[in-house]
Amino acid sequence: MGKKIEYLLSTGNLRSGTGLDLMQAKGFTVICDKLNNMRFLSHFRSIHRGAYFAEMKTTSVRKLLPENWGFICPVHTPDGGPCGLLNHITMVCHPVAKPLGKKIIPEDFIKLCVELGMQSAINDISMTYPPNSIHVLLDGKVIGYVSPDNVDDFIQNLRFMKI
Repeated sequence: MGKKIEYLLSTGNLRSGTGLDLMQAKGFTVICDKLNNMRFLSHFRSIHRGAYFAEMKTTSVRKLLPENWGFICPVHTPDGGPCGLLNHITMVCHPVAKPLGKKIIPEDFIKLCVELGMQSAINDISMTYPPNSIHVLLDGKVIGYVSPDNVDDFIQNLRFMKI
């Protein structure tokens, strides 16, 4: 078993007589090359989506989605087949594990949004908002609104808090 794990870590390929019902048998690890120290260290911040996606003809798996803003580097991806499949975490991103049992409380998020300039919504269906206001939604519910003059600052502050 030790030789098989050593082979997997050194080549990224999996040897199995049965295939283990996996979609891929290669490309499980990213092999570090030491062209220079910065490149060597960047391998430890890489995210590989898998060799299976390299064979697909669609480009949707290679796109950088908006929710990855600030977490995935939009520039640091290789050319050719693995383009968009091998990404790197940005320098300002620090992976952490959230403690078990600790959940994000919506009331705390609403308080934060109010501090950042949102006008809180009252849980009344008849509540009317200014006609040109920007609605703020949380899990599909309107939690408030922001005036168009303050929306840019509100968004920038939310993005800063996210990072």
